[in-house]
Amino acid sequence: MDRFLIPALFIILSFNISNAEAKRVLFASQFSLIPLNEAHRTLGHAQGGELDPRSMKVLTWNIKKGQERGLNIDLPRLGGDRDLILLSEGYLKPDLVSLFESFEGIVWDFGISFLYKKDHNYATGTMIGSKVNPSDVIITHTVDLEPLIYTPKAHTMAKYPIKGQNKELLVISVHGINMANHDAFVRHMDQAFFEIDHHDGPVLFAGDFNTRTKKRITHLFQENLKRGFQSVDFINGHKRSKGFGGNFLDWVFVRGLKVKNPNVYSVKSSDHQPMHFEMAME
Repeated sequence: MDRFLIPALFIILSFNISNAEAKRVLFASQFSLIPLNEAHRTLGHAQGGELDPRSMKVLTWNIKKGQERGLNIDLPRLGGDRDLILLSEGYLKPDLVSLFESFEGIVWDFGISFLYKKDHNYATGTMIGSKVNPSDVIITHTVDLEPLIYTPKAHTMAKYPIKGQNKELLVISVHGINMANHDAFVRHMDQAFFEIDHHDGPVLFAGDFNTRTKKRITHLFQENLKRGFQSVDFINGHKRSKGFGGNFLDWVFVRGLKVKNPNVYSVKSSDHQPMHFEMAME
């Protein structure tokens, strides 16, 4: 459980606060929401150019806001040679900002979900790091809020030029709404599917989908299949993190791309395991 939520949850359980407005006031002291037009931040600078259609190396990982030791070692080790890095639960505290900016030739686009008031208003959200500059970046906030904490989730979506191609790559970094009901999950995924349905070209759709129920997994696969996506089959996919119901949470879906060398690494620097692979145009 997120270490920032423990004190507030303790208060709720101890005093049996049942009034919804009282809960909102309590959690308003913990978190700040941010307008969508202020929810995009950038770090670093891309080396420029275009993605290579023959080889696009990718890392996707929920880094748990850098709360565990060793991220400063594992992220550069696993992401140092990547063309694209998709992160869930990014966090803009100073040591992580320094870590992100230490990646030479990488620009980070950060979609802010919300701010932690009790931790200097540092932002959390989804991220995409890239060696080339995006032609467009789209941030969305969920219409629905997480129960109890009343915070949204953010998609970070960006389009990248590909050398010799007249179609761009759409990349979507996901951190799925978690404890809200199934309909809220559907609405969250629909935000990504809206952009996918209006994009003519290859797509990478990946991250921590929070598919904690079989119903969520079924919906996700059905909607992706309708749109011509394939799920990346990791040989060691059993290493991926599971929710309380025993369902995998992290997925990679691609359209118009071939995937090579998909691998899941075992690390202790997050409660999720990083997924590593290479893509090429079909």
